Amino acid sequence: MSENAQKATEFKNQGNAAFSSKDYNSAVKCFDQAIELDPSNHILYSNRSASLLALDKNEDALTDAKKAIELKPDWSKGYLRETNALYKLGRFEEAEKSAEAGLKIDPTNQQLEDALEDAQYATTGAKDPASAMANLFSAQNLTKLRFNPKTAPFFQQPDFVAIMDQISKNPSLFSQYIADQRFSTCLGVLLGVDINQGPGAPPQSQQPTPQQPTPTPQQPTPTPQQPKPTEAPKKPEAPPMTESQKERDLGNKAYAKKEFEQAIVHYDKAVELDSSDILAMNNKAAVLIEQQKLDEAIETCKKALEKAQEIRADYRVKSKVYTRLGNIYLKKNQLDDAYKAYSSAVLEDKNADTTANMKKIEKLKKQRDDEAYLSVDQSIIEKNKGVEHFKKGEFPEAIKCFEEAIRRNPKDHTIYSNRSAAYSKLLEYKLAIKDADKCIELEPTFIKGYIRKGTALFAMREYQQALEVYDQGLRIEANNPELLDLSRKTVAALTKLQSTLTDEERLQQAAKDPEIQKILSDPIMNQILKDMSENPAAAQDHLKNPLIMAKFQKLVNAGIVKLG
Repeated sequence: MSENAQKATEFKNQGNAAFSSKDYNSAVKCFDQAIELDPSNHILYSNRSASLLALDKNEDALTDAKKAIELKPDWSKGYLRETNALYKLGRFEEAEKSAEAGLKIDPTNQQLEDALEDAQYATTGAKDPASAMANLFSAQNLTKLRFNPKTAPFFQQPDFVAIMDQISKNPSLFSQYIADQRFSTCLGVLLGVDINQGPGAPPQSQQPTPQQPTPTPQQPTPTPQQPKPTEAPKKPEAPPMTESQKERDLGNKAYAKKEFEQAIVHYDKAVELDSSDILAMNNKAAVLIEQQKLDEAIETCKKALEKAQEIRADYRVKSKVYTRLGNIYLKKNQLDDAYKAYSSAVLEDKNADTTANMKKIEKLKKQRDDEAYLSVDQSIIEKNKGVEHFKKGEFPEAIKCFEEAIRRNPKDHTIYSNRSAAYSKLLEYKLAIKDADKCIELEPTFIKGYIRKGTALFAMREYQQALEVYDQGLRIEANNPELLDLSRKTVAALTKLQSTLTDEERLQQAAKDPEIQKILSDPIMNQILKDMSENPAAAQDHLKNPLIMAKFQKLVNAGIVKLG
């Protein structure tokens, strides 16, 4: 490591320590110095972005996050920084896209999952406030309010219960009750802020200032008696921390500094002082994960859950432990065990985080099961069964066999071609086209894919589109007899159809084709058509351009332009 890099690392460590102590200004200065020494280190920009965001310097935080992504595009934390900055700037849709980009790199990143959900929720709220309010006052959140010490007494008051019932049924009514202090308190609890103590809130017991009386010559101006200011009630002091909680707090600080051995010492001490400190056990498991001691972390979580069951711990605490246990199993790729742990977390506390974990593990399990089901040999057997059913005219049975063959080997383009043919026999032309498209996507040089698609379009009387598909196939195999024959039949059918249409009907039919609409609205193409009509000799020059030729031919095929 170079001398500059060593010094940069020292400044980075100082910045991390300052950040952990919430001294964000000092953290920024340390990261500034580190970046001067090592400007290509993406981690430094990421850390400075987090510090700037804590100082509400959101634009600067976004700039640093983008720089981190630029330097290390495959690093998910850069996208997390960008997502957080965009979210604080109120650019929720951009935040959503950034989080999705990060999850493509690291699909199991819980912080990005949470950030994505927050952005999606905020986007919904920005577009549909009523929908956001409906989510805010869901049955689950109302349950939380019933058990929160600040709001529980309100639910003993019939008029308040009636208000909440109305808002649950019709969230758009919430603005009518915002002046009700009880409702404001509930809103604050759900949003995590103290609405009644906001920057613009009036001081309690504030009296209006008495007006100064106008003096007269006969009497001295009386001095009004100023009301004594009423002292605002003091907030109740938080109960003192127990010795166990102090040790746990020391463990958290050591963990933030990545002093893992020291953190474990404090967490063990916390449990020694209070054997019911489930959070200390859970936090110790987090340290063990960082140390890659996954089996030990699993045992720690299991002990925490046993104790939680014994002391009937809060359901939210148990949910956190189950979630951590699920995360560990996921790291070990033990998906079934992870699924059980996440399921238990949902049963204890169904919230956005636990629900997201369930969706994630279900997706991973499905991917694993699908991959385990793959078998080229078994796919060939099912495909051959389908071909036999097809020959006998048993098309539904053939489709079932082809479906099973695709499940066994979804990359075999010929199976999609076969199923497309079977769908056409059942007059399911849209499904036939979909399978033909998949066949072409997997193997663009496979001529039968174009034949299947063109045949389905022909059956739907979409002659123009069928011709284009056949033309695509002929570019690959110019002398294919089947494609040439189908093209001739399609041209004949198109000519016959157009001969029965009036000019107006022909134009109406052509107008349904988006590509023809685009050609006709193109001013350059219109000028070319005008040139060709006024000066036929110019046609040869224009048609030398293959793009112009293709557009012109499409208009001819559609009957918009007549030759001869």
